[in-house]
Amino acid sequence: MSFDGMFTHAMVNELNTTLKGGRIAKIQQPFANELILTIRSNRKNQQLLLSAHPNYARIQITDQPFENPAKPSTFVMSLRKYITSAIVQGFRQLHNDRVVMIDLSAKNELGDIHAYTMIIEIMSRHSNIFLVNNESGKIIDLIKRVSPENNSFRGLLPGDTYQLPPAQDKLNPFKAAVEEFTDSKTAADIRNKFEGIGLDTSQELASILSTQGDPITFVQSFDDLVSPNTAKQEKNNKLGFFPVEFKNTTKIVGYYPTLGQLLDNYYLDRARVDRIEQQTKSVTHRLSIILKKDRSKIKKLEKQFKQTKIMDEYNLYGELLTTYMSQITRGEKSITLTNYYNNEEVKIKLNPELSPSENAQAYYKKYRKLQNSIPHINQQLDLANAEVNYLDSVIASLDYVDIEDVDGIIEELEESGYIKKKKKNRRRKKKKSVGERFTTSTGVSIVVGKNNIENDKLTMKLAQKNHYWLHVKDIPGSHVILESSDPDEQSIVEAASIAAYYSKARESSKVPVDYLQVRNIHKPNGAKPGFVIFEGQKTILVDPDRNLVEKLKA
Repeated sequence: MSFDGMFTHAMVNELNTTLKGGRIAKIQQPFANELILTIRSNRKNQQLLLSAHPNYARIQITDQPFENPAKPSTFVMSLRKYITSAIVQGFRQLHNDRVVMIDLSAKNELGDIHAYTMIIEIMSRHSNIFLVNNESGKIIDLIKRVSPENNSFRGLLPGDTYQLPPAQDKLNPFKAAVEEFTDSKTAADIRNKFEGIGLDTSQELASILSTQGDPITFVQSFDDLVSPNTAKQEKNNKLGFFPVEFKNTTKIVGYYPTLGQLLDNYYLDRARVDRIEQQTKSVTHRLSIILKKDRSKIKKLEKQFKQTKIMDEYNLYGELLTTYMSQITRGEKSITLTNYYNNEEVKIKLNPELSPSENAQAYYKKYRKLQNSIPHINQQLDLANAEVNYLDSVIASLDYVDIEDVDGIIEELEESGYIKKKKKNRRRKKKKSVGERFTTSTGVSIVVGKNNIENDKLTMKLAQKNHYWLHVKDIPGSHVILESSDPDEQSIVEAASIAAYYSKARESSKVPVDYLQVRNIHKPNGAKPGFVIFEGQKTILVDPDRNLVEKLKA
């Protein structure tokens, strides 16, 4: 289900129940299109996420951690000036549209109370977040500024009078009469007639109508259905999120106690990958250029290596020309001689300007040149292939690491010389522990490396030789250490599932994972970070399991 007007309706009710009357304690903008308001409500800090992302626009309470950027944006500075310590008077929805208004009251420097409205418009690439002065109706600031040349309908700059988005002239389903629903024949009819009803909701209502059901009852009881412990994630060909149970068109996958937790689960990977892409766009572009050059180099080297296969022919030609030199006349362009190794006739091209002896020496020279090039070609192939495998593993790791692990990967690339080192802040950095820790259901500790430098430290320096090492078979992934010399079968399965989850095979099933004791792991001299060799491993097939990973986190 999309974040349509019906889902917005349910979310506004949840936000009023949880945050109404709370006080804004902190304002931050961790990413370009996302705002976090930390609201103190019922003696608890809650994070309200407002996202104007073109693909993931939404409003929700989130439990996900967000780091505060070192330098606040202009938008955040404006918000901090006007609504720090503001009281949340309530949340409102514009009819049944995807527009949510947060009513705020805040004191200025003189202690006078002023009213403001924070507005989030959830409209795909046109999504935006505004702070509006209620007394003047003017926009104080907004997260996406749009020049008049790109928007002729309304002003989208600070100081402009706030205007609502263009009206759709549709009916609010929560105020519609029975006959207005029964007049609709198809899901498309319902979407065209009613405001804020997305594809999935319209298909459910159309299905109710087709079975002589009562769509009005479904709509009128909607608020009662969205109660604690009934928010759910459902599947209708593809994974989606739904505020109530759609009995006719979907299959239930999982239940969540709140809509916020439902969205956290649904958007976790999608938003994470997008944020990582934002942070690493220039880095991945740089790596893709290097990879392109390496792959082109490998093709050329392989072509050169194929040419070395004819060097034995050159050696043979030199031998035959030397043996039968008395039969060769200067000025000939070719000669056919008998190969005394197999008695077959061999036609040999000659340079008519060279003597028979010089022709023989020319073939010996070609032979020696190709022979001498083999070690160099093999060495360059090994280096190029090692670099491709390493960079592939780094890029792959961006698909499964968490957002807070990106800095470690960038530092790894800086240390390896692939990107320029940025000027470091002089403030002393806190020492970070190596890897992320988990505990199996039987009490055995697990450590997971989150980049190749951590992988090396874990495997080659920190892990005990009798502990067990796990890694997905032939696929980029994290090194996983199971801190036991004699682990039980359940611990091995759980550690393997974690290894599969922190790998490029995260979305696959029946993933092969190798495991063996650390004493059997070796790192070749000069090998890239994270590269090891081993033998004597066993292999187990497991499914990556996010719920298990969350459950076992230390």
